[in-house]
This record gives sequence, C-alpha cells and structure tokens, in this order.
Amino acid sequence: MKRFCSLVLLCLAIFSATAFVHASTAATGKVTVTSPTGSLFPSSVHYVANATTTCAKGISAMGIYTAPYKRVYVVKGAKLDTTLALAPGTYDTVVQEWDNCNSSAKTHVQVTVQVATTTLAAQTANNTSAANTFVTQTNNNLGASNVSKVDIHSLLYPGATTDIYAELQPWFGDKRHMQVGYTSWDPVQVNNQLNDMVSRGVMGVVIDWYGPADDTEATTLAWLAAAQNHPNFKVMIMIDKGAVRLSPCSGCTAQQTVIYLTNYVLQHYATSPVYATLNGKPLITEFDIDKNYTLDWNAIQAATSPNIAWIFQSSSGFTHPVTSGSYSWMHATSTVYGMDYLTKFYNASMAAPQEMAWGAGYKGFNDTLASWGLNRIVGQQCGQTWLQTFSMINSYYNSGKQLPILQLVTWNDYEEGTEVESGIDNCLTVSAAISGSILNWNVKGYENTVDHYVVYFSPDNQNLLELNTVPVGTHAMDLKPYPLASGSLYVQAVGKPSIKNQMSTPAKTPW
Repeated sequence: MKRFCSLVLLCLAIFSATAFVHASTAATGKVTVTSPTGSLFPSSVHYVANATTTCAKGISAMGIYTAPYKRVYVVKGAKLDTTLALAPGTYDTVVQEWDNCNSSAKTHVQVTVQVATTTLAAQTANNTSAANTFVTQTNNNLGASNVSKVDIHSLLYPGATTDIYAELQPWFGDKRHMQVGYTSWDPVQVNNQLNDMVSRGVMGVVIDWYGPADDTEATTLAWLAAAQNHPNFKVMIMIDKGAVRLSPCSGCTAQQTVIYLTNYVLQHYATSPVYATLNGKPLITEFDIDKNYTLDWNAIQAATSPNIAWIFQSSSGFTHPVTSGSYSWMHATSTVYGMDYLTKFYNASMAAPQEMAWGAGYKGFNDTLASWGLNRIVGQQCGQTWLQTFSMINSYYNSGKQLPILQLVTWNDYEEGTEVESGIDNCLTVSAAISGSILNWNVKGYENTVDHYVVYFSPDNQNLLELNTVPVGTHAMDLKPYPLASGSLYVQAVGKPSIKNQMSTPAKTPW
C-alpha cells in the first residue's frame, strides 16, 4: 500500500512539472488596432492593425472575423491593412493573430454600418430644371445650382391652402431669345421642368402664350401632353400682347384677334382635363393687352363664351369688365422692391372679396441683358426681396382668409431676371470646425434665408451619412452620441424654398 501511494505521488509530481514547463513556454500575443477609431460608418470600414508575440518564431498571419467562425480576410505576417465592404448592420468584429508557436491573440472591434444617405456631389450639383451648363449672369440670375426643395407653401401663413402656379416663358431655343442651354419645346425639358415645379410645391403652370401662329406653340402642346401624366397638375394660358401683334387672324383688328385667340384656347386647350378651371369655367389670363389696345371686353365675351373665368392684371383688374379676379405682377421701376405695387394690389383685393385674387412671389427684376431692356433693376437683396413678397401676402391673408392662388413671377424669364428656375442666391457661406467633441459652424450672410441645417459625416469626402437635422439659429452640435470613425463633417445650410443650399467646407475629425 505504501509502495502504491509513493508511485502515485511520483506520477503527480512528474505531471505537474511537465504542465509547468508547457505553461511557462506558451507564447503571449497582442493585437493593436489603429483603425477604425470609431464605430459608425456609412459603407466600407478601413482596418489597420499590427501584432506582437513572445513566440520566438514570430507571427504567422492575421485575419478579421465579422461573426463567430466567419473569417472574411487573412494576410500573412504581423501587419494588416485592408478595407471591408460590409452590409448595413451592427458587428462585433474580431482582429486576430496566429503565431508560429500554435498560439493566438485577438481584439474585438465594434462596428455599425449605416447606408450612406447621399453623396457630396448630389448635395452640391444642379438639382433644378435649369441646364447644367447655365452659369451665373450679370443680371444676377444664379447659375445652375443646388436649391432648396422645401415646399414654397412653408413661406405662407400657417394653414395655407393656396394653389401655387409658375408663369413660364415658352421660347428658349428660339433664335429671337437668349440661349440658356435648353429648348423649351423639348418634351424631356418640359418633363424636367414639371418635375422640378412639383418638387417645390407648384401645382400648375401659366404659359405666356403668343398664339398658334408663333413657333413657341410647340411648347404649349408639350406641356399639355406632359401634364397628362401628372395627376392634379394644371396648365393655363396667359394671352400675351405679343399674340395680338402676331395675329393668326389675317386682316383682323385687335378686337377680332382677341376673339379669335380666345376661341382657339377654348377649342384646343380648355377641353383638356389638365386645363385649369374656376368653378368649372376655364381660367384665362392676359398680359399687357389693355395697356396696348383698346378693347370692348363685353363684346369679346359675347363673341366667345360667358363661361370663362378671366383673370386680369394688377389692382385695376378687380373692377375690369367681365372679370373673375386679378393677379399681381411686379413693378419693374419701383424703388422699394415693388412693395408699393403689392400694397396697392392687396388693398384692392380686400375691397373686392367677391373676386379671385392672385398673389405674387418674385426675387427681383433686371432687364439689362434683354434685347428690349430699359435697364430696369429691382434688386434681389440676397433673397430678401423674395421673402418680402411672402411677408406682404401674410400681412393680408391667413387660415381664415385664404389667398386662392400664388403666381411665381416667373419660373424662367432669364431675360428680365425674374426666373426662379435656377434658384435664388442668398449670398451666404458656412464654415465648420471641430473643438473636442463639439462641431461648431459659423454663418456669414442673411441667416433668415436658411430653413434648417443638416450635419453629414463622410469617411472619404464623397459619401455622406446624415447625422442630424437642426433648426436655424443652432450653430453647434455635440458629437459624443455619434461614435464616428476618422473622416470629415459637413454642415449644409438648407435654404428657404427655392433659395440656394450652401455646403460648408469639410471639418476633419481630430481622431
């Protein structure tokens, strides 16, 4: 019995000594990850790591696991530098080393991948129906730019149910007019313009019509066709004085020509389901006809139809014969940005509540580039004139007294400098910087032209991940809630409707 016990003790001693030898010779390794430094990414993740070991034979290989037993990358040696494209999701990734002594070590790296919401190019490129080649003009028409698509209704009083129409010039591409990079009667361009209008809250177009004898007639037909594919979008005709001058009615007087043109609209356009109406009556407006011709409108009505909702021009339109209402335009020689004209118009509309009133929204006026120009200039004031036209409306109308229609003056009159198609410049700049964990941004210019700010993160100055939307007046954001990787932050000042969006220069993360 004593001999058996001694043998057991001897065996245990030998086993313990052997175990000690193995334990003392096991290699110890370490994995150091220098990238990523954060855990939030919009797409790919860049891994940089190195490994050390006490194994005299060194490191054999390194690799990355995105899930248990799911190795997605391996490389020989003690250094690792690669970029993984990961699907959106949250990962407990592992960077591991294997040495030549049959030992290993690993480090866990938490990663969250969110899909990039946009790109820097998309947020700064032309997003309007203006031609990509269109550049800023000396009459202050803004070159093709990235403009705010915030609904124009947001500039009106709370609860506004106003229909918004854009007045359109149909003649670009015609040699009689300046070249702006597109042809107005191109169906593709018409569709682009219609989509751009809708994206800003516009629900109809008023075509400055020169009659069926003019080459621009193709534009009208293209709009009627395009609107068929857009439910609730309406088309309307404004009979221009030029249509009377270019009379398709041979030998006709001005009176006879207006009758001819009106019947043409009724027979060829007003029968379309996309043509705008008021209480079932087709809406027709006119431009400067009464300023250039003396007409008997009662006789015109008798020779056409009593079922026309005529909308005339300026404050006198409310008392015009056969009127259903009046629209406001803009006063090109005003020294107070047209506010005197608008005041007179809205006061007249208050005195004629039975008639339809059309308000006006415009950015300014400048006809110095027009072949017929008279050097008339109403300044844009870096977007202030545009905003003032809405403030004027809001001083007269409210949710209990609605403005029926707002007309944009104009969508694309590049020659008279009233176009809003390419956007309105607010002359604003944004600069951003990071201090500790705080992103700060500074704004120079009229901040009242800004609707809100959007903060983006980018790992590559190309893809953008939207982090937050903050109200105007805010100039800082704490980054602690966002475990960002190395990269850059951008702050975009999203303009009020149709005003240019301004993007800051990148603020590089200090980590």
